[in-house]
Amino acid sequence: MEHAEMDRQKMHRMHGSISDAMTHVNYKIAIISGKGGVGKTSVVVNLAAAMKKIGMEVGIFDADVHGPSVPKMVGIKTEMRDMLHGSHGIDPVTTPHGLKVMSVALIWPTDMTPIMWRGQYKARVIRQFLCSIKWHELDFLFVDLPPGTGDEPITIMKSIEGLDGMVVVTTPQEISAMVCSRAINAAKELNAPILGLIENMSSYRCPDCGREEFLFGKGKGEKLAKTFKIPFLGGIPVDGQCSDAADDGIPIVYKYPDSLSARAIVKIAGEILERLPPREKVVVKHREWHEGRDHHKQ
Repeated sequence: MEHAEMDRQKMHRMHGSISDAMTHVNYKIAIISGKGGVGKTSVVVNLAAAMKKIGMEVGIFDADVHGPSVPKMVGIKTEMRDMLHGSHGIDPVTTPHGLKVMSVALIWPTDMTPIMWRGQYKARVIRQFLCSIKWHELDFLFVDLPPGTGDEPITIMKSIEGLDGMVVVTTPQEISAMVCSRAINAAKELNAPILGLIENMSSYRCPDCGREEFLFGKGKGEKLAKTFKIPFLGGIPVDGQCSDAADDGIPIVYKYPDSLSARAIVKIAGEILERLPPREKVVVKHREWHEGRDHHKQ
């Protein structure tokens, strides 16, 4: 019983530290999916970019321990890891487009190093990251959760006090919708508010004739949202330019702003904004870069 009480008190202190680390973050949103391969990270990166494009201060926390891919998709180079330091916390890396990003991939020696951590250790590392990252002032913090309902998603949902909501990403395939329902139920079990559902790869439009095809079925994401009585935020079409932009490390809303996918993502970002309570935009304070380094550009 004494050990249990000590663990409880330690967890309470940890939660307080996480709360302190996010004191000046206006909106905290986690993105979840039931299974891998639905393009969840692409959705996270481009939603963040869409918010940044309209003048918001935005951060991304990549909580996918085993498959972190946010740094690649936002153009963070290996040498940019040197920007991290930790005497009084960890500064996230700022991308060329002004997104603040932290990922476990940034503390690993190379992009090819396997991360072989087990359950409880992963949860502790994630909580330590949440305590230590110096986000400073943010309008939005997007958390890219790994697929499924394992340790990492549960840790995030339980650890971030005042989580403004979860956004669920699925694709039209029957198997994706089925597995996605588990993620929705997990969020409800943990009383995490659900802002809505996004259907990625919803359709394909021929660039030559303009004909729209529903390669994996039509309306399944919207039907799933109605089944669980959660908002349907919209669909994002299949677009070859998405892959091209990701490979180049540039969000599609920047590289191809007039593409169907970019326009769909911007519209979804607007839907999310409408569903959040109004809060005053943050004012970013100027800070000198410490420990003899160059100024850290906000």
